[in-house]
Amino acid sequence: MRLGRLSSVIPLRNTTHNTFAWSKRVSFAPPPGFRRHHHQNTRVFLGLRVKSSFSTSAMNNHTKKKPTIKPDPKQRGMGMFLQRGVNIATQAKGEGTTTPPKKTISAETTTLKVSSLPKRIEGEKEEDKEDQEGHAQKRKNKTSKKETTKTTPSRQSARKREKPEKLDVSSPKKKPKAAGPTKYHENSRREKGYKRVCGVDEAGRGPLAGPVIAAACILPEGVQIEGVDDSKKINSEEERELLYEAIMEDKRIETAYWICDEKRIDQINILEATMECMRKSTEMLPGGPVDWALIDGNKIPKGLEDKAEAIVKGDAKSQCIATASIVAKVTRDRMMREIDTKYPQYGFKDHKGYGTKAHCQAIEKYGPCEYHRMTFAPIKYMDLSKYE
Repeated sequence: MRLGRLSSVIPLRNTTHNTFAWSKRVSFAPPPGFRRHHHQNTRVFLGLRVKSSFSTSAMNNHTKKKPTIKPDPKQRGMGMFLQRGVNIATQAKGEGTTTPPKKTISAETTTLKVSSLPKRIEGEKEEDKEDQEGHAQKRKNKTSKKETTKTTPSRQSARKREKPEKLDVSSPKKKPKAAGPTKYHENSRREKGYKRVCGVDEAGRGPLAGPVIAAACILPEGVQIEGVDDSKKINSEEERELLYEAIMEDKRIETAYWICDEKRIDQINILEATMECMRKSTEMLPGGPVDWALIDGNKIPKGLEDKAEAIVKGDAKSQCIATASIVAKVTRDRMMREIDTKYPQYGFKDHKGYGTKAHCQAIEKYGPCEYHRMTFAPIKYMDLSKYE
């Protein structure tokens, strides 16, 4: 930014007495060679503190060109001693010259006889041919060496060059399926003196409608039903129904379940309702109270702290818990099919009350029914007055 013409009174700060002194009115323009990085001049233009010796002549001094100093021809530097033909001893005394002697080329070296040129060219061609023949011979020797090494390899090279066996590029082998639930947990407790060991599992904890059910089962020693596994791993309802019938028909197996409906869930929340169902189911077993309970999950219901243990994913590890999961699941599915006969517009027979897209659309269209849980989202955020 080029500063314009200044014509004003510039206050200058006195550094010794900490007061302002007013300078004379100055009218001047910045010279063409003025540079912005001269901070002393820029302070004057901005009205800041400067030295009292400032004048316009100081600015003009910056624009004057410095005189160029011509080198002394007699001055000797270290570079001259590196030149050929310079005698260091004579230069040190000041007798010699600073410029090295020029090379003189005789006329004999510059002039060549015209008759000798073709002979030289022919000689150069012969030398080139000999060089090419020598290179070709070396290449032949190298190739012959390689062929001999290929035909008669040494022991080490033969070992290194052995081709590896063909890799099997087919699809990777599938991992063997993990073993189903066992009686390890039940038997380990029986060995410690607990005779009546039951497994407990629940169904219907996450749906938007319907009850939550917990079942308890006791499998005596030597009793095991084929195909019993985690109810969630059994995809077809028909297979679950067949296993349920086999469990209920076997009189040696003790089974019981407890139901908390949607109103009870809204009253005490789903976690407390689930714990209540688990505790009640163990109390409803026909053979009386249990000695030890294996609970599926990570929490133990109140009242069973001294005689129960929680097993995460227990329905995939314990036979009695897997049996209880099938009983609870099938019992609840049957109840939801009965509810579907009353309210077919919600499709309870298909999704069993879970929050599928079709179920949420039906709730939005028709509103919740008496079997829906009012404390579950999205129902608790809905304006139910429009459905009255």
